[in-house]
Formats: sequence, C-alpha cells, structure tokens
Amino acid sequence: FPLYWFSMPAIMKGWMDRVLVQGFAYEFPNCYDSGLLKNKLALFSFTTGGSREMYAKGGISGDIRYLLWPMQHGIMHFCGVKVLAPHICFAPEYVSEEKRKEMLTAWAQRLKTLWKEEPINCSPEWYFK
Repeated sequence: FPLYWFSMPAIMKGWMDRVLVQGFAYEFPNCYDSGLLKNKLALFSFTTGGSREMYAKGGISGDIRYLLWPMQHGIMHFCGVKVLAPHICFAPEYVSEEKRKEMLTAWAQRLKTLWKEEPINCSPEWYFK
C-alpha cells in the first residue's frame, strides 16, 4: 500500500476495522501474544512519497519505525499476529527506472524466502531504539 498521511489508506483501515473484530481477532484478555490470530503472519509492504533519509531517525518525517508502531504493533500484534520486517520502497516516483526495477527484483527475491523469515520482536524496543 502507499503510505498516506503517515498511515495506511483509509480503505485499508476501514477493512481492518470491519474484519479484525472482537471475537474473531481478539477476545480480552486474549490479545498480543495470546490474541486469537496468534498462528498468523503479517507483512507490511508499502511505498513512500519521501526518501529513506526523510524517514530516518532525525529525518524530517521521523524514523519510519515510529509510524509502524500503531499499524504493526497496535493492530496486528494486538490480534496475536506475528509481524515480519516491513518491505519498504522509498520514493519510487522520484527514482530512476533502473532503481524501480531493483525494488521489484528485491521484492520478488524476498517472496521466494518469506516463509523462512523470523518475525520481528514486536516490542517498544524494536520500534523506538
């Protein structure tokens, strides 16, 4: 998905609001590591309008991990989902065609080994270190 206003597009958030409901995705006190979707994996793959430097610690948009906290931790991990490291293509609109092809190749390569990846430690330390 494209990163919109430091979050996911509204249609995607609306889908999550309608699907990830109590009784299906979580049931108190079964949340986070004991959430009802604990045997599932999630991977956020998205594009940004800004460069990697803009989303770095100290960059004008702040560390990209800060933006991922509410989406990966607050939604997916809350429901028990194990979260893989995100796949981010920074500013594809502003790079060369060759660089965009490299982004697609990197995504295709990652998909080949995706099931071997270990989930991130979905804790504040991972996001705010």
